[in-house]
Amino acid sequence: MKIASLIIFLSLTACASGSILLFQVEKEDDFFLCFPTTKNSFSMLTLEDKIQIQKQITLEKERRDLNCEQFTDLTSAEQHLKNINQEEMNRRLNWCTYRGEPCRYE
Repeated sequence: MKIASLIIFLSLTACASGSILLFQVEKEDDFFLCFPTTKNSFSMLTLEDKIQIQKQITLEKERRDLNCEQFTDLTSAEQHLKNINQEEMNRRLNWCTYRGEPCRYE
């Protein structure tokens, strides 16, 4: 009876915290600690799991004395790509930036 109870307990705790166990924050690289949403597995977690992992990330960043400023070039490149995509979308929609409405070519 004790063995069955132990197996049930372990199964329930594994299911409840299984998604959090995917992340071993201390083994993750600095980039992940600065930008955890870049991993699809993190983005797909529930809000509660994200909060728990974010707490661990904060502690790990403090332990490593991590400064995310070293990745500013990468984030500006990402923003640059977003701007290019927006400009392309505006061009395809014939959106006029000076009038704030679709361009009319008459």
